[in-house]
Amino acid sequence: MPSLYRRLVSPERVYMAALGFTGCAAVVSVALPAAERGELAASMASATLGAAIGGLSVDTFLLSRPAGWIVARGPWWMLALLAGCLALSSVAAAGLIALAGTGSYAVGIGAACALTVFNAFASLALRVKRFMFVYAMRAAGGAILILAYLALYRAGRLDGAAWSVAWLSVQVLTGVVMCAAVLGLAWRSRPPRRGSVTGPELRADALAMGRLHIGVCAQMLTYRLDQILIARFAGTGPLGVYALAVAALEFAQAGAVVRAQRILVDREGDDSTPDRTGVIVRAALPVALAAIAALGLVGLIRSEYSDGWLYGLLLLPGAMAVAAGKTWSALLLKQRGEGATTAVAVTAMCAAIALYFVLIPVAGAFGAAVASSAAYAVYAVRTRLSLRRAPVLLAQG
Repeated sequence: MPSLYRRLVSPERVYMAALGFTGCAAVVSVALPAAERGELAASMASATLGAAIGGLSVDTFLLSRPAGWIVARGPWWMLALLAGCLALSSVAAAGLIALAGTGSYAVGIGAACALTVFNAFASLALRVKRFMFVYAMRAAGGAILILAYLALYRAGRLDGAAWSVAWLSVQVLTGVVMCAAVLGLAWRSRPPRRGSVTGPELRADALAMGRLHIGVCAQMLTYRLDQILIARFAGTGPLGVYALAVAALEFAQAGAVVRAQRILVDREGDDSTPDRTGVIVRAALPVALAAIAALGLVGLIRSEYSDGWLYGLLLLPGAMAVAAGKTWSALLLKQRGEGATTAVAVTAMCAAIALYFVLIPVAGAFGAAVASSAAYAVYAVRTRLSLRRAPVLLAQG
């Protein structure tokens, strides 16, 4: 019986359930008028990107530290790091709200801080292999958000500001629960601290965090800056439809995310991991096509969302490029380390920013879709070329 339970309720299944709840929440938000949904999307994009920029990739950084590192640094060092990340995330989110020209400063700043807290403490939970708890928290947050959206719909509150506050409340709730659970676990274990932290160690930490953060930040700018610029140059109406198309196509990349995670877990120091990118892309394609068909159905029901399937069609090449690029990037990280993946991410970011600022002011959300697909193609091709050179460089090294 326990083995059957583990097969039915595995961390992977709970993770997929969390993605499903997030997708359902996006579908429910179609009840909003497109312009109001655009206001919600602007606040969400500003908070997510603000947490990515100001959070210094602390979640990924903590996961990458060797065993005993967190205990050696001590609680005060960790609290100082978190406080700095919260301050930077607030400033970044406020700046992005100002750039977008729409959205709520309170929601953007508050949600950026909540996401930073959740991600940091979730990484600590993952360090002690509490995968089920972390994924269950994400799934629970998605389910609560759906209920909150439905309650607002039944109450007739069809404005983006109210739905943004509901989204903020869920982020704060999950962040507080995750923080309390991890702190409780740490208090119960209370391992002895291993000496004091020296200046060279702190400088090494800062250097490692900076190298990692450049790549992660570049990826997030490539993935989310387009929504900020659509709000600025095209308005909240097109943003509401475009953000829905982006969410639909991102669901097709779930298999690539899981595959990349499995590659990174098996880091034995060799390059024998098989490249199954073709299988991943072939599995993602029908899901993406189904998402585009669903966008077309939404457009038939709600005429103001009628352009959604066109955005999805333009985003389709980029979605397939990301599905391939994620697996190639994991293999590249395994073979050549963070420097190689950071170089790829920065190249894709430069291409994305140039295309966004050229096409979005001229063609709005349609230009954003074309620019996104082109930038994602640059990311995939650049990753593949670096991966092909990896064995030669390793041999020379």
